[in-house]
Amino acid sequence: MLVAKPTRYGAGATIYGDYYDLRGLHETIHSLVRDAPIKEVTNEFVLGLAYDLRHAYQGDRETETFGVDELDTVRYAGVRVLWPILIPQVALLRWSASFAPTTKAEQANLYRLEYCAESSLSEYDPKTGALCVELFSLFHGLPEDYLFQFVTECVRRYVVEGSAGKSRFRRLPTILRMLAPMSSEYREFRDRITRIASEKGCNAHELQARDDWPAFKW
Repeated sequence: MLVAKPTRYGAGATIYGDYYDLRGLHETIHSLVRDAPIKEVTNEFVLGLAYDLRHAYQGDRETETFGVDELDTVRYAGVRVLWPILIPQVALLRWSASFAPTTKAEQANLYRLEYCAESSLSEYDPKTGALCVELFSLFHGLPEDYLFQFVTECVRRYVVEGSAGKSRFRRLPTILRMLAPMSSEYREFRDRITRIASEKGCNAHELQARDDWPAFKW
């Protein structure tokens, strides 16, 4: 069974499951992305979650023991995902599921993933978590020309700026609102990156986001 826990300092959540749980979700993500009419750059962003899940069930990420005695103890593999990445990924998967028939197994995996995201948000802080879940429910896809470098900028701002823990988590709704294509922050970023790309004679999607991240607390 897929389960999730918020990370200690509220940077994101760790999704846990056995080999079959994680592999099944990995396959569902690929299936949903394959059948949705979305651009390659959006595919790459969503498939980032599938990549992490594959490394988790291969044993390359986190592990955790669940249970209280020898009758129910189980050891699960897991993967940590930052909130400003996980929430848009899950929202895009739900949006993608509306474009083609899905199996019951795929729907079960998608509902379980949504539950993992929502329950771990609420576990870390019920009030802020509920607001994040509400923002997630209002998601209606992204335009084809959306610049995902902005997601990286927002994630960096979330994990690096300010204090870790509950204080940082309370800023998450603001970060999620910024990710909307009509937000003033996104439009300013889009205009700036488009101008830089024009000066360099390339496509705006070809420009690389900043990768000089200092260490941060998960």
